Amino acid sequence: MSDKYQIEIDAFIHRFQAYRNARIILYGIGRYTATLVNGVKDFRFVGLMDKDPANVGKRIFGLPVVDRDQAEKDADMIIINTSETYWDVIYSRIQDMGIPVFYINGERARRKETARQANPFRELSYDAMRKGMEAGRVVSFDFFDTLFLRKVCSPRDVFRLLEIQFREKWQGGFSYTELRNQAKERLGKYYSLEELYRQMEILGGMPRPLLEEMRTQELLLEKKLLAPRRQMISLVKSLLEEGKEVYIISDMYLPESFYREVLGQYGINMQEGHILLSHILHKSKEDGSLWRYFSETKAKPCASHGGNGHRGHSDAGDCRGGAGRGKEGSGEAGQALHAGDHRKADVEEPAGYGIKSYLVPAPWDLLEASSMREAGGHVCSDYGSAVMGCVWKELFENPFVLEGTEGEVRIESPYQMGYCVFGPVILTFLLWLAELSRREKKERLVFLARDGYFLKEDFDYLCGLMGEQRNCCYLGISRQLAMAASITSMEELLEYMSMPYSGSVKEMLEDRFGIRDAEENENGEPEELADKYLPEIKAYICRVRKNYLEYIGKMGLDETCAVVDLGYYGNNQKYLNRLGRLDMPGYYVNASLAARNPNAQCQKMTACFQGKDDLTGEKSRILKRQIFLESFLTAPYGMVKEIDETGSFVCARAKKNQEYFEDKEEINRGVKAFIREYWETFGAFGLCPDTEFADWYYGFCFGGAVTFSDRVKKSFYNDNAMMNRIESMLFY
Repeated sequence: MSDKYQIEIDAFIHRFQAYRNARIILYGIGRYTATLVNGVKDFRFVGLMDKDPANVGKRIFGLPVVDRDQAEKDADMIIINTSETYWDVIYSRIQDMGIPVFYINGERARRKETARQANPFRELSYDAMRKGMEAGRVVSFDFFDTLFLRKVCSPRDVFRLLEIQFREKWQGGFSYTELRNQAKERLGKYYSLEELYRQMEILGGMPRPLLEEMRTQELLLEKKLLAPRRQMISLVKSLLEEGKEVYIISDMYLPESFYREVLGQYGINMQEGHILLSHILHKSKEDGSLWRYFSETKAKPCASHGGNGHRGHSDAGDCRGGAGRGKEGSGEAGQALHAGDHRKADVEEPAGYGIKSYLVPAPWDLLEASSMREAGGHVCSDYGSAVMGCVWKELFENPFVLEGTEGEVRIESPYQMGYCVFGPVILTFLLWLAELSRREKKERLVFLARDGYFLKEDFDYLCGLMGEQRNCCYLGISRQLAMAASITSMEELLEYMSMPYSGSVKEMLEDRFGIRDAEENENGEPEELADKYLPEIKAYICRVRKNYLEYIGKMGLDETCAVVDLGYYGNNQKYLNRLGRLDMPGYYVNASLAARNPNAQCQKMTACFQGKDDLTGEKSRILKRQIFLESFLTAPYGMVKEIDETGSFVCARAKKNQEYFEDKEEINRGVKAFIREYWETFGAFGLCPDTEFADWYYGFCFGGAVTFSDRVKKSFYNDNAMMNRIESMLFY
């Protein structure tokens, strides 16, 4: 039994010592159970359970597979012995059984309680708003969070980014945000950006050219952070084409030229006098003064529309407008309509002047009403804000995405899965990888098959965006290939043969040694099998070792290289170093760095998503759900079993992950789109990757915060060709 599996065995014995004499059913028939059944002594395993009723009655690993009724009769307890990915769904099947159920981590299984809250935007409808506005004569729109959203979590994040930019560029010994806040306190209610910077010039004593450059940079950043809400932009364009009077109304301090330039990029050219700004009019939406002005000067019905001069009111319906408050100058109901994200400034106030109002939820408000609401409280860094700003731009670009739902966020396509779920964690890992390899002066990164197939592509893509040239290669390897090629003694052969395998002995001999003529009912201990098939085994090992040594010899590996892999124990790194007589470090998503992992004691291993006090990574949410990453980060071919004389891969048969490889490619297109969005928007700021946040976010997504469409779920499978021929869906 290898040290890797001994760690799992020791952990089980420690956690369940008090139940040594209990009759135990293990739920699961995969590698985890093979390890325990073969390695744990002095525990009473009386049977197995599995989701597939067709397996009931079979004997696997020498134990009967039983149904629920039989389990209650024969056992004192059930232990869910699978990856944590499956715990909740398995427990949901057996939670009402009459015997205790435990998880493999030693905890008693319990029903998961999910807090629910009403979705206040359930009844909001784009179609209702569009039809209402098409029936009106004068229509107006808020700009920020209505027509456009910012790719940050809060407007304050804009100023923090400017602080970073100005600090790095000018190093003037001043705090930009502090100076800005002091200037705001000296200004009136309706200040402009120009007035703000003029006051900053006075307070800071800085030369005007410097302040002008800073003001220019702020406008450039604001434009860079904007993303259109496409439905809303389309509506504005169609209303203009229909000849409606369309206005943009904003309380922001930015100049009119800013709005015109941004709108012009999307083919919207506003007439003079149709962009109404608080700092120009010295009136505000929030206190109603701007709406009074609008109703008196822009929204009055003309004679051809039959205005009768009565005070207006607002028809609530889907638009959430309130009754008119009888203020003078109200326009006729139905003639003026407004859409905006702020309940008071864009809905309640215009309603008092007879202006029908439609609520267009801002991205943050949608987040707070959604199943992802908890995420907001975990954004504590500039990097986290940037990452989530990009995610929310994708998820909440449509203001009506929660229509008709209870607030659940749904990942609809493989592309969206890549962009919103895998994108943040892969970007974070690659940024970490780039910095670590640069700091440790590693000239070449060796991405290991098959996890490295997309990782290398994505790293090369990121380096291109960064304007860097990095030397990377992709190396054919698998644990089976590396172990087989490294065998030089009978002891190493027996260790290899003793590794858990959940199929028949005949299948094991064929899968691990290419022996196809073994008897159907072949059986025996590793020593007996090694003796019986020694000539075939030696010929296989000799061929595999010879070809693989030639292959890695041509790769040009040396001490300036580092291997890149998902994790976890560092076996591929160990065997590769042994075969090539090298000492390459390993860079991992997660890794076992504890003293009980001998690999960590004889080679350098560094993990991205675990703290210094978490040597095993057991606190990492990515590690707990890494099986989804493994399913995505595959290649279009099966496990690499050996390298032939020409240097080509000889692979195990392709499985479901390969059958759905087009979906994996679409996922990776989403990942690359996320990487591009982040880098083009935030790359210049040099934000430090927040690995703790990325780890939390990944676990959050797979912990019930989002749901996944059948289109997405169908392509995710678990397979381990070295351990068995079994495949299982990850979402079930």
